[in-house]
Amino acid sequence: MNFNDTGTLIDWPLEDTDVIAPLQNKQDGGSRGGVYLCIPNFEALPPPFAIKHGEYRMTPCDNTLPHRKTLAGTAEADWGNVEVITDWTEHAGLGGKVLTVSCRIRALSDIAWIRPGFHPYFSVSPGSVIDIGAEHIDIAEMPHDQLQVHHAASLAEPATIRTADYTVAMTCGLSPLREGLCLAYGVWSDKSTEYVCIEPIIGCRFGADGLPAPFSLSEGEEFAMTFTIHAERLGFLK
Repeated sequence: MNFNDTGTLIDWPLEDTDVIAPLQNKQDGGSRGGVYLCIPNFEALPPPFAIKHGEYRMTPCDNTLPHRKTLAGTAEADWGNVEVITDWTEHAGLGGKVLTVSCRIRALSDIAWIRPGFHPYFSVSPGSVIDIGAEHIDIAEMPHDQLQVHHAASLAEPATIRTADYTVAMTCGLSPLREGLCLAYGVWSDKSTEYVCIEPIIGCRFGADGLPAPFSLSEGEEFAMTFTIHAERLGFLK
């Protein structure tokens, strides 16, 4: 597996097919593609958070696995201080292969606020579709550059994407379970002919914006997440 200097997975092919859209820099700054974690927060939030999608994706690390980072808030956005350890593994699966991303967040400050997320960019083809529970999403009909939020019926509910070249099922494992813990999938694209993001978002009860609300960890308390992407060579044209 190939990572950049901040621990973003650059690509993830299945034989000659890019399941994950390869990481690329934009001419006007920023990037698209790859896979990264959103810690401490997914999306943009008012204080105590400041940086959209969190500091984790911007913080350099040694690319020796597991990746280890310490993240801290600022005086203006004092969400807390955490240690994050992330491991990435892949293995052959039935008809394809499996990517597993295991992440442990430990609070170093008295209180640390988090609303973590996972941010993979999936390559798409004409006719690609997403299924989340009873929700069926035609990627070609998605609104341009607008996040759509789909509440998972349970913490175990998967999201699937079917393209002409592959099928992916993505699941989340969370520990420890706590009252009100909830999962949503954010679906977004600003170039729906090339890629789509299907982003697990974890929080405690749904907020007024429809997204899971942040929750707190006390000093020394840990929260673990495991994201699994199972890719098979079973696209809808195969």
